[in-house]
Amino acid sequence: MKKNQKGAALIVVLFFLVILTIIGTLAVRQSLVGLNIATNSQAQQLQLQNSEASFFKAEDVDRLEEAFSGEGFLAYFNNVLGLDKELVFCFRGDQKPFFDINKASAVEWEQGKTSPTNSNLGKDGFCDASEQSTNFFTSGRKVAMTQVAIKYSTVNNTARLSGLVTGIDPKSMQADAAKPVKLFVVTLMPTLSSENRSAINECLQNHMSEVTIPLGTAVPQSSKYRKSVTECLKDLSVPFSSYTTEYSSVEAAT
Repeated sequence: MKKNQKGAALIVVLFFLVILTIIGTLAVRQSLVGLNIATNSQAQQLQLQNSEASFFKAEDVDRLEEAFSGEGFLAYFNNVLGLDKELVFCFRGDQKPFFDINKASAVEWEQGKTSPTNSNLGKDGFCDASEQSTNFFTSGRKVAMTQVAIKYSTVNNTARLSGLVTGIDPKSMQADAAKPVKLFVVTLMPTLSSENRSAINECLQNHMSEVTIPLGTAVPQSSKYRKSVTECLKDLSVPFSSYTTEYSSVEAAT
């Protein structure tokens, strides 16, 4: 009888050890889930803050005159030849001016080509996820980077009277028709991605924020360049947030 009792005690102890192991494993998993939720929440909050900072600087009234100057970000492509071209720059934390034409790039889909052209203004404007010596990040923590694109777009701009502004008489005020201009802001966090940095750069530098292919230009449906910047980043599972705002640009002289 004593031997049987000792054997039963061993089984009971092993059973409790198994139960405790299961409970401990569940507790660790629960902690990891909570940590992931907290990390995702913090990442989304940081992305939102960086994106809002870009819009805040772009809409700053004190900078409007500069923005509409010859090499300002709202003036550079403000002409017939600039339609559907994207002026791109990286919103850098260590760069005092919001926009510098010498640190800007252009992306356009030229007639007859099967992919966008990104070298007409050089490539210094694009954010670089692999660069170590230059700070392309929005904040000093080097966690998030924000790329901005400005575009006088012809997409969804076919409605009649869409260029008129309520309350303005173009004849008496010599006002130009309102021009729709779009501001694309994408904030990404390369440090939270295991994807190769060169693949991330390919999305930022070789894709358009809004894909506009010229009429008569044949591009295969399977072409990767039909995808926008955000669609490319999504395929790579890179954490990012994207916001687009459309404005009406009007110049009038009384």
